[in-house]
Amino acid sequence: MSKTADMTVWAQDQFSDDIIPRSFRVFRKPDLGRVNSRDIFVLTSVPDLPVVTEFVRAANHRNHLRTLFVREDDNAQFLPQMLYAAKLRMTRNILVHSDKDVPKRVLTAWSLGCPDQLIVACDHTLFRVGFEEMPALESIPEKQRSSFTISSEGSYIHWPEADLHIDLDAVRYLKDDEWREKKDRERLMSDIRFGEAVAAFRKQCGLKQADIHGLSERHVRRIEKGGRTKVDTLGILARSHGLSLKVYLDKIAEILSEGD
Repeated sequence: MSKTADMTVWAQDQFSDDIIPRSFRVFRKPDLGRVNSRDIFVLTSVPDLPVVTEFVRAANHRNHLRTLFVREDDNAQFLPQMLYAAKLRMTRNILVHSDKDVPKRVLTAWSLGCPDQLIVACDHTLFRVGFEEMPALESIPEKQRSSFTISSEGSYIHWPEADLHIDLDAVRYLKDDEWREKKDRERLMSDIRFGEAVAAFRKQCGLKQADIHGLSERHVRRIEKGGRTKVDTLGILARSHGLSLKVYLDKIAEILSEGD
């Protein structure tokens, strides 16, 4: 069974026809029998909140509700009262939006199996980053900071004049301690595996660490133990093996793939 086989959308909102990926099962009338679907999304407007209330509460109780999309309209000022009357609290599962791009991005990300890679995160976690907290952002002139776009798939923010892209990983690395530790561990393991592949290929070619001209034995040992490597250094390694940088990296990639 595919990941999207049990993804279900209740499209109560009449303006939602063209934003739902084909991989989702869609229904348009109340049906409590659907609350057992694994991943449930509901598209509605503020006036239609009472219609979806019972279903939303049942799906949320079973931990199957992923997102309740509420479209703002002329009745947006009554949203708090409507939620109160429907006995629905403003939780992390509710996403209020004013255009179709937001739900489209979220649903598309789920359909592709990557809901954690959107700038508008599918788990609705809010990250606040000041321009002064990130060197790349701080470099953007103040007059240009409000002139940004979000990619059509929602994967990054782009400042065209500065030609700068910021994705969710960069934001989370700065603001989420657990995420940063996880990425640091992944990077460390990747560096270690790369170093081991460098050592393995050197030995295959019958070279000693002292045979890498242009690098000290100490430097070579550090690389082979997982130390970070610059492009210039990789060029020295390649030339010591009598190869171009591209061919050398292809050989390293082959060794890495054999270990997967």
